[in-house]
Amino acid sequence: MAAERLIAALTRRRASGEVVAPDAAAEAVVGRLRAWGVERAVLADDPVLAKLRLPEALEEAGVEVLTWPTGRGPRELLGLEGPEATCGISVPLAGVAERGTLMLEARAGQGRALDAAAAYHVAVLPADRVRETLSEALAEAYRGRTIPSALSLVSAPSRTSDIEKISTLGAHGALGLHALVVEPAG
Repeated sequence: MAAERLIAALTRRRASGEVVAPDAAAEAVVGRLRAWGVERAVLADDPVLAKLRLPEALEEAGVEVLTWPTGRGPRELLGLEGPEATCGISVPLAGVAERGTLMLEARAGQGRALDAAAAYHVAVLPADRVRETLSEALAEAYRGRTIPSALSLVSAPSRTSDIEKISTLGAHGALGLHALVVEPAG
């Protein structure tokens, strides 16, 4: 199954993920945020998250919920003011199984900083958006329309190395990445 190959590829790069039924999605996200100690979540303004009742589940779990755009400054989104443990929750345009890549499109309800500004990132991906290759995903997503000014390809938590090859996590984005592939209802 393409979704399982996507998760396996992400896991090889220090990310995590799981395939869940729609009725288990909110509980899975709450569990992941609890494991990370997250106090504030910034959610994409996307009907996928609303349909899964994710905002309500997070609020019931005691997580402060903000919807993108938040009206908050970058210092708050980065955890420099307010809660340090923050999580951006996105809805990728597509997932690429062969490379374990999530395609994140900047749009009105999901800004470019959503996956990069917070300490952690959860991507909620409907299973019908998983494609085998990047070329398939791009061709299908942008058939008849223009590629946006900001398209991120995310394959792992942010990391970089200096000249001495010392690896640093979270230098240019989230420290942790968890992909939640949601199976079709029924």
